[in-house]
Amino acid sequence: MDSTDQYALDASMRPSPDAAWREVGMMLIDQEKLTLEDWTRVQQQSALTGTPPGVLLQREHYATEAEILRLLSQISGIPFVNLKDYEITPELASRLTAKTALRYEVLPVRDVNGVITLATHGMPEPMVEDSLRMLLGGQIDWVLTLHPELIKSISHFYGLGAKNIHEMINTTQIDELSFEGADIGEGSAEAGMIEFVHNIILEAIKMRATDIHIEPFEELIVLRYRIDGLLQNIPLPEGIAKLKRSVASCIKSMANMDIAEKRKPHDGRIKVRAMNMEYDLRVSVLPTRHGETVNMRILSRDSMQVTLGHLGIQDEDLPMIKYLGALPHGIVLLTGPTGSGKTTTLYAMLAELKSDAVKIITVEDPIEYQMDGISQIQVHSKIGLTFANILRSILRHDPDIVLVGEIRDGETADIAVRASLTGHLVLSTLHTNDAPSAITRLVDMGIEPYLVSSCLEGVIAQRLVRRICPKCEEPATLDEALMPELHQLFGPDIDLGKVRHGTGCADCNYTGYHGRTALHEIMMMEDDIRLAVVANKPSNEIRNLAVANGLKSLRAKGWDMVLKGETSCEEVLRVTQKVSFKSQH
Repeated sequence: MDSTDQYALDASMRPSPDAAWREVGMMLIDQEKLTLEDWTRVQQQSALTGTPPGVLLQREHYATEAEILRLLSQISGIPFVNLKDYEITPELASRLTAKTALRYEVLPVRDVNGVITLATHGMPEPMVEDSLRMLLGGQIDWVLTLHPELIKSISHFYGLGAKNIHEMINTTQIDELSFEGADIGEGSAEAGMIEFVHNIILEAIKMRATDIHIEPFEELIVLRYRIDGLLQNIPLPEGIAKLKRSVASCIKSMANMDIAEKRKPHDGRIKVRAMNMEYDLRVSVLPTRHGETVNMRILSRDSMQVTLGHLGIQDEDLPMIKYLGALPHGIVLLTGPTGSGKTTTLYAMLAELKSDAVKIITVEDPIEYQMDGISQIQVHSKIGLTFANILRSILRHDPDIVLVGEIRDGETADIAVRASLTGHLVLSTLHTNDAPSAITRLVDMGIEPYLVSSCLEGVIAQRLVRRICPKCEEPATLDEALMPELHQLFGPDIDLGKVRHGTGCADCNYTGYHGRTALHEIMMMEDDIRLAVVANKPSNEIRNLAVANGLKSLRAKGWDMVLKGETSCEEVLRVTQKVSFKSQH
């Protein structure tokens, strides 16, 4: 990293915090962002409440945090920086304890010749500066950075909920906190544990996680969030292992489970509201050798406001997907591994089709999304409520569209085929690697090839790839070993100018990725493909016919996104496999 020009280490050269804030106010008045009366009122409110003037200026929308910090930097000479430009190591962060970093909201970001540079989000108070200088045993320097970025980085290096855990460990004299026989929230330790669990859930929602995994081991407890399809370790404070049974007990109590029973699996639900949205947490607890392991699936009640237009579907694919969803009858299949977004795409198709003139019934295990205006049925195998049995019954209810969560066996496949042949549109999913393989899978289940040919209208293979984080993206190069494949796909003249990768920042939890988008391989059942199916041709011949009719493989779609700078080559290699056939176009 290029060295940042540092202001003089002598703190007497800087204006005092009060003087700096007065100067900020005057500069904002000069910029006509607030009046003198506004600024006087902000100063009075700050004096009465102890709230820093910068927070009040943001709250009243007089200026953004970035604008305020730029003015503070100009006045004080303290550089305003982006933390992603610093290579912060755990060893460097450990120069301060979690308690100190959280109390003063500072983070060591650089050590040059014994001078520690600390990141903060406001003017450092002289007393705080003296305390930190004594703790670090030498000179300190300062940089300014955005408050959300600083807090994310502090959580990353010192662990989520470090303040609560530190207080709980130091205020209890027992090795293990327990909620058994006590009401949650009666004592300070219990209240602290509830707040810690709330922090885990809230942070997961903020980070767009779909699952929370809490796993106890002999000497530690591991917290992982599934974000954009991959698990990410979330640092926890030192000493948390002493409280591992308390974490599970607290979650079980919140989910109305029996906290005294630790030998059996438990299932429950927690309803939470965060950031003006409601969420259902599907909680599963399993007994392990070192305690109870917890999984919480996060389901947003508002998540099904999504439509095909919001899924990031490529422009060339959207008309075909809409066409398949609007067919009057037949079977449309989505294929892909677990977690590839098949159900989300199916529900987005239903959102387009839903109207007063259409009756839609779904059969699912479990019901992932709740959607008004359609009848949703939960499979319950223990009482004989299987996919096949439900399908037989719902056909008597005169549906126009039937969504089957998954075709798992020959019986379900047979009924779905017959439903499509009697004038119903059947939408469902299969676990296959690509679109042409779905035909072979149906035949393997016992469906006659001529029936597959008659009822199947289209197959959509789907994968999810992570998007490069826009906050930390930078130009990247491709491995030379990949160039022959790209030349075969796109010809000799390939523009590599938009190829990007993410370096990692607080906004993306240092992964380099933020959000996901879908790759689709769409096979339409043209006449020559139907004839090949009836003739029981192998899937590679069917693929070649589909390619001749315009099918573009998942791999080719992925490389197209790499060349557009939307994802990385590592993501394409992770979720797709190379296929060999005559042409990818």
